[in-house]
Amino acid sequence: MNSFDINRFGKALRWVISVNFRSSLMWALGLMLGVFLGEMMILGIFRSTEPVGTHTGSLAAFFVVYIIIGVVVGICNLFVELDKKPNRQAFLMLPATNLEKFLAATIFSTVCGILTMYLSFIVGDTLRVVFRGLFYGDSWNSFIFPELFKMMTFDGISSYHSLGYRLISLAFLVSGLVWLHSFYTLGGTLFRKYAFVISSLVLVAGFTMLVWFSKNHEINMFCTYYVEGVGMVEKVGTIAYILTAFFAVFSVVNYWASFRIFKRFELITNKWMNYDFYK
Repeated sequence: MNSFDINRFGKALRWVISVNFRSSLMWALGLMLGVFLGEMMILGIFRSTEPVGTHTGSLAAFFVVYIIIGVVVGICNLFVELDKKPNRQAFLMLPATNLEKFLAATIFSTVCGILTMYLSFIVGDTLRVVFRGLFYGDSWNSFIFPELFKMMTFDGISSYHSLGYRLISLAFLVSGLVWLHSFYTLGGTLFRKYAFVISSLVLVAGFTMLVWFSKNHEINMFCTYYVEGVGMVEKVGTIAYILTAFFAVFSVVNYWASFRIFKRFELITNKWMNYDFYK
């Protein structure tokens, strides 16, 4: 079984879904409650019954952080169910190639994470609307309809920047998000325990070093400023191009390393890691 077969891949994906369905459902229910309480706290801080659109900026930031954290936690739990010996044995014995099994687990964790976060946000936001309508007499002021969709179209934002500035910003954003996904995929594949915590500590350390370097060398990635007689000037720093290239290259490296580690999965491995460096 050296070639990729869509039927074997589908069977491996169905197995992964069946094993993780219950834990994913529990996560979704908990996240719905988390969204409901989070939005209630945000509106409580403002101490206002104004339409939610008035506080779109705060709720948008909450939504973005919520989605990103949910997806990276999900990808870090890539093989969490395989920590149980029966599941690990069954997964390793699936009639599929390593690539098919790796893609099944990765796609499930990513797609399930995104869907779980979106759906839990929609349900949590709806619960908040119903609760405030019943107990505070608010009208139907949902963040999802239409505020979230308006935010996702970047309405009224991109028009302020030139095409070149928008393109490099988009390339930087997309490559950065793909790299973040690959980084946590590597962490979820390498570590058996506390993958999210360890990966996040490494990421925070790297980000801190980048901020320190940028501050001490007065380096800016993206900036706009006003020049009298000229107008608004946009500037993209060299480090933005370097980081975009870094993200693109090391996304491939991280995915390759993750798959290489996965190919060496064994029934019994180190307590903390899935990879034996002494082999």
